[in-house]
Amino acid sequence: MPENEKGKKRTRGKSYALQEILDHLDEVEKMARNGATEAQIAKCFGISKGTLYNYKKSNLEIFSAIKKGRTNLVDDLKGTLIKKAKGFSYTEKKQVLENGKVVREEIYTKAALPDVAALNLLLKNYAEDWKNDPAEYELKKRAIEVQEKKLEQNEFGLLAQ
Repeated sequence: MPENEKGKKRTRGKSYALQEILDHLDEVEKMARNGATEAQIAKCFGISKGTLYNYKKSNLEIFSAIKKGRTNLVDDLKGTLIKKAKGFSYTEKKQVLENGKVVREEIYTKAALPDVAALNLLLKNYAEDWKNDPAEYELKKRAIEVQEKKLEQNEFGLLAQ
C-alpha cells in the first residue's frame, strides 16, 4: 500500500469504498434481501453506517439496490407469514439405525396447523374492516349505548309534547 508524506500507510479511503460498493451492487441487494442491516452492509465494505447513509443519499444506485433487496425480503416474509397463517403440510424423513447402520428410511407427512397469531396479524393489516381489539370493541359498544340513550330521551321528549 502506498505511503503518505509522513511515511504512514494510507487506507483505501471513502472514494475507494464507494467504487467498491458500486461495483458490487448485486451483492448489496443480496445482503439486504437476506436481512442484513445497513450497519452490517457498511461493515462488509469497511465503512461506517453513517458513510453508507451518505452514499445512499447521494447515489440512487446504492439506495435502489438496498430498497430492492428489502422489498424482496418483505415479500418473502409476507409469503411465509401467509403460509403459516393458513397452515401447511410438509414431509419429514427419519433414518432408522440398527447397529450403527441405516436399515430403513421412514417418511412422514406432517401438518403445521394454522397459526392464530399470524392470522390475526394478517387480517389486521390486509382487511380494513377486521378489528380484533378488545379496547376498541368496548369503546364502540359504549358509543352505541350513548346513542341509544339519546334516542330514548328524544322519544320521551316527543311523547311528552
